[in-house]
Amino acid sequence: MSFERITEALFDWQKKREVLAVEIFAFIKDGLKIQKKDQNLEAFEPFREEGGAIRVFHRGSCGFSYTTHLTPEEIHGAAERALETAQVMEKDEAFGFPEKEEYPLLELPRPQELSVEEKFEILERVEKAALSFDPRIKRLQEVSLKQSTTTIWVANSLGTRALVTIPGFSLVTVVVAEEEGQAQMGWEWQAALSPTQVDPRAIGQEAAKRAISRLKAEMIPSRKISILLPPHIAVDFLDLVSEALSGDQVVKGKSFLAGKLGEKVFSELITIVDDGLLPEGLESRPFDDEGHPQETKTLIHQGVLERFLFDTYWGRKAGASSTGNARRGSFKSPPGVGLTNFFIKPGNYSREDLLCQASPVFEVLEVLGMHTADPVSGDFSVGVSGLLHQGGSVRPITGMALSGNIFELFKRVEALGNDLRFYGSMGSPSILIGKMDLSGA
Repeated sequence: MSFERITEALFDWQKKREVLAVEIFAFIKDGLKIQKKDQNLEAFEPFREEGGAIRVFHRGSCGFSYTTHLTPEEIHGAAERALETAQVMEKDEAFGFPEKEEYPLLELPRPQELSVEEKFEILERVEKAALSFDPRIKRLQEVSLKQSTTTIWVANSLGTRALVTIPGFSLVTVVVAEEEGQAQMGWEWQAALSPTQVDPRAIGQEAAKRAISRLKAEMIPSRKISILLPPHIAVDFLDLVSEALSGDQVVKGKSFLAGKLGEKVFSELITIVDDGLLPEGLESRPFDDEGHPQETKTLIHQGVLERFLFDTYWGRKAGASSTGNARRGSFKSPPGVGLTNFFIKPGNYSREDLLCQASPVFEVLEVLGMHTADPVSGDFSVGVSGLLHQGGSVRPITGMALSGNIFELFKRVEALGNDLRFYGSMGSPSILIGKMDLSGA
């Protein structure tokens, strides 16, 4: 299969049908998933996915369609369906495709294919690290590995031609600790471009540590208390903020931050960056999903709102330009505004230093119900469990509720850790927050 061949087939179709502009987004992903449950092989699944998405710009309207087969005949069929869609869509001056541009230089690691034996060895290292951490670790509920190579091709009739191959590797484990008839789960996962960037031993130990720390947990009376959000929890709260920084939500009037450019909206400790060129970032590549160059954007600098994120369409709607943030959930959907490598810049404190900043401190280790938070108002009330740090002692706590407003939360940040961690494309250090409402017994 040749990307150039199917692209030329699309352009030939465009000329015959006298269509103003066309675009193709082609996607091929190959990989292998290995999953073990209770140390027994559960799944050994090679996978391959391919497809092509077509957008057609005709008489002021845009149509979309896709195919799961990358052949000239299937591309022609998808183009015809896209044209039919365009003919019934309303005209919109914001529709259009990026013109040809130079792309930034970015070196991505070459795909590093491991042998099957090496992959099983990595899984066994995770298992060994978890089981040897503490005798109370009784089960390895899941240990799984996924390795893949993704190739993306974007081309349009305005001259854009863009090709990139992206490697990927991830490990996840879920373990169960038991003591005196009580069982608790702990998990950890890491994803990276290369297997060398993932630490199997650390994954097993961290999952085991989280499970052990929650044994004998109990509920405590309601109180106002300082809150510590470690990276794997902080990214859940940061995700809500990302929606408010998305240009489509701003234009639609669904962002709390709309109309506040240049204003101080968060603590001066908070600087939020979206970096499509971050070295070793999972979402790093020279261009976005419609062929616009990616870049490094500081969205909030020391608490002051500086920018929003846009793709081509929503940038034009806002009277701005694309920030290189066109993303597709899959080739079966048109692009929309999405994140690249989105993170809070870290501070200088270790976790231990953060715990010394206030007393008592509730360290959140699990959040339930984050999907119920309101991304427009920022209000949330979620179930939490974690550790109560007070007077040198540590006490596991469960069955509590944490409530507040996400935007007020980021205004009340008192310190940041030096432990920036990424979970997928989103990263955060540990965050210490001033007293919040923690409800319990």
